Amino acid sequence: MNVFELRNRLVEDYKSYTRSFIKIRDSRISEFVDRALESGAFWPEPLLQLNPTFLSGGTIDDLVAQGVLHAECARIFRIDKTDADLTGKTLVLHEHQRQAILKAKEGRSYVLTSGTGSGKSLTYIVPIVDHVLRHGSGRGIQAIVVYPMNALANSQFEELSKFLEKGYPKDGSPVRFARYTGQEKGEAREALRRDPPDILLTNYMMLELLLTRAEDRELVRAAQGLRFLVLDELHTYRGRQGADVALLIRRCRQAFDGQNMICIGTSATMASGGTTNEQRHEVARVAQSLFGVEFTPDQVIGETLERATRPIDLADPRALQEIKATIAANENPPSDYEAFRQHPLASWIESTFGVTEEPGSKQLVRQVPRRLTGEPIEGRESAAAELARLTDTEPEQCAIVLRRFLLQGSMLRRSESSRFPIFAFRLHQFFTRGDTVWATLEPEAVRHLELAKKAAKPGEPDKRLFPMVFCRHCGTAYYRVKVMQDDQG
Repeated sequence: MNVFELRNRLVEDYKSYTRSFIKIRDSRISEFVDRALESGAFWPEPLLQLNPTFLSGGTIDDLVAQGVLHAECARIFRIDKTDADLTGKTLVLHEHQRQAILKAKEGRSYVLTSGTGSGKSLTYIVPIVDHVLRHGSGRGIQAIVVYPMNALANSQFEELSKFLEKGYPKDGSPVRFARYTGQEKGEAREALRRDPPDILLTNYMMLELLLTRAEDRELVRAAQGLRFLVLDELHTYRGRQGADVALLIRRCRQAFDGQNMICIGTSATMASGGTTNEQRHEVARVAQSLFGVEFTPDQVIGETLERATRPIDLADPRALQEIKATIAANENPPSDYEAFRQHPLASWIESTFGVTEEPGSKQLVRQVPRRLTGEPIEGRESAAAELARLTDTEPEQCAIVLRRFLLQGSMLRRSESSRFPIFAFRLHQFFTRGDTVWATLEPEAVRHLELAKKAAKPGEPDKRLFPMVFCRHCGTAYYRVKVMQDDQG
């Protein structure tokens, strides 16, 4: 699928939909709105970002061979299991996943901060399953995983089913898991209370009820000595809700006698600004406040990235000349994985949209999303404009070649067993619904018009702006006002 063409179709559909209910009689206002629609005021140029390549941490089988994980983990944690092939393929871990598993094996709490698509859930599911395998199933609730939304709990339930049920006879899974989210029917809840699972998936509201309701006392008893308490999407617990959850965790530790409980948090974003080291200190501070146990920076695990392409030196005239020749000749990108990886333009794309070196530490970190084309945003020119300036070519031609390389990279994998292409990129397209036209109280031919809400005409604070409405039948414009009365009428 060509995501750029899909984006254009969505924009055209939205533009057509928006125009369908706009009827403005005043020609000056109508032209003003038309110009805004044509210029993309309601759908700015999308931001583009590459999903980075994560440094490999070996395989699940490696950890089993080293005695870190129970032998059955090698059978459970396989990918691409199907009804025709229940064995699937070896699960390759990212380095941050391996670090998290080892941290849990040490009996230490931790927070994992890593972006979307980085396999955060495996960082707690693997050590939990290993713990149950070693201590035996059916010994009560050994892990509680708390999600901020039921949709996430349901999604994780499906993922657990793939690992823990496929490849085993019905009701023969070595680790039992269940949801307790408020969606379960009465009989399902009673069955849960009669026979608690090893792993309970829930949300913080249901966990609160579990601690207080008389009918759930059996579940509280089943969770005595709870080993794992996991909070997914940790960044959602802020402000008053964060305080409520922090107190809930302390009550859980008391109710479940969880003195040796391992607290785990995962989040795509927990701190912004500053260096990686500074962010790690800040996340540790927040985690300590939330979980009520000591957290040090070494208990905060971040993603470890590596380049998928060969790094180039832009000071090397040969590299720039090859990129310029590719753009000038309108060349197709290499169809071979290794040739694509070695191409200097592919390397430039990864540096622009994927990863960059953090000053000081030289650690690879994610690039911020950036426009491929269009006007500069926050002082940063578009990628096509920058490439055109570097190679003395036209931005339009640069954009064509860049799109072609991005699409080709999204289809190239190192091998058939590779889970991700060399360029797994995302477009962030924003659509605004629009509000109305704002105008000054002046004659129609000269009144100032704005699409965004402002108090007054820029530079002239005495000329206030007021919202307008338009008759659905004839399109006549009116100022929207509100009649207010005081005690004197």
